[in-house]
Amino acid sequence: MRCRGFSLMEIMLVLVIAGIMLAIAVPSFQETMVSGRIRGVAESIQFGLIQARSEAISRNAPMRFQLVSTLDAGCTASATSRLWVVTQYTGLTTPANTRGVPAGRCAVNAYVPPDQEEPCPTTPAYSGNAANCLADPFIAYKSTTDSAPQVVVTASPSMGTPAGFVVTFGPLGQLLANLEGAVPAGTPAYTVEAGPSAGITGRTYCVQVNSNGNIRLCSGTCAACV
Repeated sequence: MRCRGFSLMEIMLVLVIAGIMLAIAVPSFQETMVSGRIRGVAESIQFGLIQARSEAISRNAPMRFQLVSTLDAGCTASATSRLWVVTQYTGLTTPANTRGVPAGRCAVNAYVPPDQEEPCPTTPAYSGNAANCLADPFIAYKSTTDSAPQVVVTASPSMGTPAGFVVTFGPLGQLLANLEGAVPAGTPAYTVEAGPSAGITGRTYCVQVNSNGNIRLCSGTCAACV
């Protein structure tokens, strides 16, 4: 029995077909990957907001959710970052203090015991580089080691100096005024949109915080979500 090989024309035809199929499949796969990262960022921010609200209710104390530029000692407020922190907020006291403001303190190690009550106790001793609970207000944070390339975050409204995205929840899960300003009057009160960077194709997601404190995630731009 004689074996017959492929002709040059047949090989070229197979390569052309494979190239066409690859050209069709690769962009679709890239879009799926980017959309997955975008959804992951949006769900992370939604989780942080839900956790801040839940902690406010369970602790019977105001909690503050804030986007931050980094999680090192140089962190500042941000309205375009995927990184976030949840802090215990005491800015409604007179005079107001800034325990709930993370600027420049995101690298503070966790203290023991964690998550101290209000007002800050003077004992017991603390671990790491946090002298006391006033120096370490953090309840939760998004790890800076998690990367999300080609994802753009836009939060609104931004307030304060530098301008950042801050949401404060009260003991009943309601929205409270921040140190930076009052609760926005719009519905929804706060929005965070996560989408693809310029020139990249991917799905957009929006996280909304309604005037009653409820939090929802929807597919699409914040302008399109109702």
